[in-house]
Amino acid sequence: MYTLITGASSGIGQAFAVEYAKKNKNLVLLARSKEKLKAIKAELEKKYQVKVEIVMYDLSVPNVAQHAYQRIQELGIMIETLINCAGFATSGKVSDVSYEQQHNEIMVNTVALFDLTKLFLDSMLKKNKGLIINVASTSAYHPIPTMAVYAASKAFVLSFTEALAMECQESQVRIFAISPGATDTNFFSSGGGVSYGNLRTPQHVVKVTLDAIEKGKISKIDGLNNYVTSTILPRILPRKNMVTMVNTIMKKQVKK
Repeated sequence: MYTLITGASSGIGQAFAVEYAKKNKNLVLLARSKEKLKAIKAELEKKYQVKVEIVMYDLSVPNVAQHAYQRIQELGIMIETLINCAGFATSGKVSDVSYEQQHNEIMVNTVALFDLTKLFLDSMLKKNKGLIINVASTSAYHPIPTMAVYAASKAFVLSFTEALAMECQESQVRIFAISPGATDTNFFSSGGGVSYGNLRTPQHVVKVTLDAIEKGKISKIDGLNNYVTSTILPRILPRKNMVTMVNTIMKKQVKK
């Protein structure tokens, strides 16, 4: 049995790979970067004596999830845990960012995530055993001007995952969404987004995720401050006021 992790070449995906290797779980790591995956594979196999398979796919390509699924089936690998970490953000007004970038953002953040979830969910339900973890974001809880597509894509991830968790509650298949806030990954160093506040570590996000799953939760916001800004404020403020406030914050961050 294996754990499949997308976006495994860096950040939260890589942190999940290390944590599951520590638990003596065999891994399938999926990302675009062959050299990074090969390095991670060598390190984890040597340090933790687990089996690690790597598969290189660009999840922005239409129907690529089906190809990845078929490849894993050809390898004779059974997936007991799927962790969808792959994702990226564009920063700027929708009118200013290219069509291709934003389209690819939607393909990776939502379409590929849905496809992989659906494909592996069916086999998990047949076995009546499995776990799917989808990485959403605190951005899922309210619109974010200049990151409009990213926030909307993560709103899909959160809504879809929580609803799916309820649909599967009478089975032994667990579905969970983690919503990190600003996290210390290359997400914020590659021009994809604006961070503010203290950055949390990928390792911390992984720990919060696993602790919440142990407690039977279907979703979790990482961090008290993130919880307040993501859930309390949107309930208090009218929607226009909330979006206006976020817009002001984003403009100030860009000017720094």
